[in-house]
Amino acid sequence: MKLLTLPSVVQRNVFELLGFKQLLIISFCSKRTRYLIQSLQKYRWKDIKFVKYSFEEEDNIYVNVRSENINEGFILSPNTLEQLVITPMDVFGMGSEIPICLHPIYYGGRYIYDKEQTQIVVQGIHDYLYQFFGSSIDYEVESIEDQLPPILKNINRTCIKVPENMTAEELEAYFTASPNQKYIQLEGDFNGNLCPNSAILGAEHLKVNCDGYGDQLLLGFRGKRLACTGSFRDSTIFQFLNAWRLNRGFHNLESVEINSSECNNYGAADPLKDMDVKQLDRPEDILHITWQVRRLYSSRNVISMFPAKTWKLGFSSRDYLIRDGDGEKASVSIKNHDVYFALWKGNSCEIENIND
Repeated sequence: MKLLTLPSVVQRNVFELLGFKQLLIISFCSKRTRYLIQSLQKYRWKDIKFVKYSFEEEDNIYVNVRSENINEGFILSPNTLEQLVITPMDVFGMGSEIPICLHPIYYGGRYIYDKEQTQIVVQGIHDYLYQFFGSSIDYEVESIEDQLPPILKNINRTCIKVPENMTAEELEAYFTASPNQKYIQLEGDFNGNLCPNSAILGAEHLKVNCDGYGDQLLLGFRGKRLACTGSFRDSTIFQFLNAWRLNRGFHNLESVEINSSECNNYGAADPLKDMDVKQLDRPEDILHITWQVRRLYSSRNVISMFPAKTWKLGFSSRDYLIRDGDGEKASVSIKNHDVYFALWKGNSCEIENIND
């Protein structure tokens, strides 16, 4: 390859004329070519925020690379009746024996793969991109399919639709490969059942839409932020708040959001009545507490239009608890079907006058 014999200044100028998809294809030529691209174009990758794998209808897989200045990617499409034979190519470092090749029409923007080999193909692509970009960016998985996507290591954020009748053991096996994720979102037919000490409960931010009781989620959560839509027993809410107040767990916790819609009315049971609840000194004052979170976008189209950003969440309350031992304070609000809890430390707090 004559490009490799040119001076590095010329090589850099050539690479700068090419986009991500073109550079990716050139990197398939040899390990030396890949290392050269990584070395000379490293400055272009430093602003990349995430690589996302989206598993959508008809077995199409969208791979999106996103930063403030880069919004590129490619599509994996299963072979169809019109494409009975895949002529394997040595792409993504997987070797020519793996059934994947460039689409003959959408050069660089689409690949054809054998859907019977989805796990091997996606794993190979992820391993290649992880080596290509490094570990400093987020790698995300989103799926709207009624089956779990391929199991991948080094994933930071996951949003999946839990299939119907999936066991706790099957769900746990999926997340064991990538524990301690920054963000996990469970939708679909999740019934609230998890394995003891589940890897899911170690996520930094866990968002769950639960069809069953979420008691196990709340009492076993080891991360920072929990948001759950589902049913909770009144005794579980009391047990959680009391355990935090007595300094018996939840040491990483920063906030909890619970919405039970019409399932529960926590205000009627008043889980705070037997606790040493404090209130702000002045009756006209109320504390407004907020925090920032970044979740996965809900669709590939949204990703292509807007850069990654955060959402502001929060609530207002006069009530707060003080934790034994360290004196840490946390606001709490229990009204009708909603429960909110957030530490003052690590969140934004602002006292407002309700009469203004």
